[in-house]
Amino acid sequence: MTAPTATRYRCTACGNLTRFDVTTTRRTKAFHHFTVGGELQVEDEEVLEERVEAVECRWCGSGAHVVEAEASA
Repeated sequence: MTAPTATRYRCTACGNLTRFDVTTTRRTKAFHHFTVGGELQVEDEEVLEERVEAVECRWCGSGAHVVEAEASA
């Protein structure tokens, strides 16, 4: 499976840099492999499209004050 995008966020209301609830919509393509016993294994999942719907600060609950942070080197 392709990893989610690595966008960092910062809450300008409380200063949080580490804890956020991120709601996304993804469109994916994946190979579904069922065993003879009927168990599903999802393989080769590819993210075709991903859209961030909302980002909320886990510390103060604000969504209006969350911004994308500068990437650290």
